[in-house]
Amino acid sequence: MEKTHYTISEVAKEVNVDPHVLRYWEEELSLDIPRNSLGHRIYSKKELALIRQVIQWKEEGFTLKEIESKCHSVPSLPAPASHNNQILQYPSEKATVTDDFKMQQFKKILGRIVSEAIQENSNELTTGIASTVATNVTKELDYLFREKEEADEKRFRHLDETIRSYQRARQETAAAQITENKSKNRHIFGKK
Repeated sequence: MEKTHYTISEVAKEVNVDPHVLRYWEEELSLDIPRNSLGHRIYSKKELALIRQVIQWKEEGFTLKEIESKCHSVPSLPAPASHNNQILQYPSEKATVTDDFKMQQFKKILGRIVSEAIQENSNELTTGIASTVATNVTKELDYLFREKEEADEKRFRHLDETIRSYQRARQETAAAQITENKSKNRHIFGKK
């Protein structure tokens, strides 16, 4: 079974030019290339013959303006674009698409959308996250410093109490020794 309709990539391979060249020629030469229901270009044998003729004229040295006027004057070639937006259907043998394929395509599209949204908002997200983290870290450090200060204060109070009790004990010991020395001195000098 011989093909009757071709995609742009198939035509590009057939005539050995890049697809973007075919799109460019379509626009510059006002060619009316039919489209399918998805908006994709569908070339018939008639459009394929036109493309081959355009390539031949290009090889002969004609400019795109000259080729455009030749396309208008040659009756056997497809008429230049009247922009009537013809829509052709793909042949039915290629129209089967599984639910798994649709799901995979959906996941890819959704993944791309999410990825682009994240990239677009990454600076805002980074700033927001950095601000939140900085605030939380500052609060946590303040809390830890307060706890350390309270622990240090408690330790210093305990140390201060220990030093004061030691000083009191020394003062009492010293006072007791003074009293004892006075009573010894009285005995020595005869005072009782």
